[in-house]
Amino acid sequence: MNATNYPSKYASSKGIFTLGSTRFKWYNLAEDPADISLQDIINAKVCIETADENFQNKDDLGFVIMHRCGENYLLLVCTWRSENELWESVYYDGSGTFEVWDRKNIHIPTYCVWEMGIVYHESRAWKKFLGTDRTEIYQQNYLNDLFEGEV
Repeated sequence: MNATNYPSKYASSKGIFTLGSTRFKWYNLAEDPADISLQDIINAKVCIETADENFQNKDDLGFVIMHRCGENYLLLVCTWRSENELWESVYYDGSGTFEVWDRKNIHIPTYCVWEMGIVYHESRAWKKFLGTDRTEIYQQNYLNDLFEGEV
C-alpha cells in the first residue's frame, strides 16, 4: 500500500483529567472521534484510577492517548516524572475491559504513526516547560498547550 492510500486519523483534545495530584492531558485518537463512546472513556478512566502505578499519589504531569484501533482500544498513559524522559503504561481493551498490555519482549512496539503526531507535540511542549522554573503558572501553560488535528 502506498502512502497516499494510508488512512489518516484525527486527534481530538478532551481537556484535563485530574487524578489526585497528577494531571493528564486527554486525547482521543480515531478515524472518527465520534466512534469513541462516553462509556469507553469512563472505563478507561477507571482503569487509570485503579492502576497499580498509583498515579493519584504522584505529583506529576502527562497525557493519555485513547486510541481506537478497529473495534478495540489502546490506552497509553504517559507521565514525565518531572524529568526529560517519557514514562508509559499501556493498556488494551480486548475483552470489554482495559487490561495491562504485557510487553516482556526485548524489542517491542512503541508509538504508531498516528500516536507519534501527539507525542511529537507533547515532546515540544514539555521541552518548553523544562526551560522554565516549573512553577504552577508554567505547569498550567503546559496543560493548556493541546494538540488537535489530523495525524
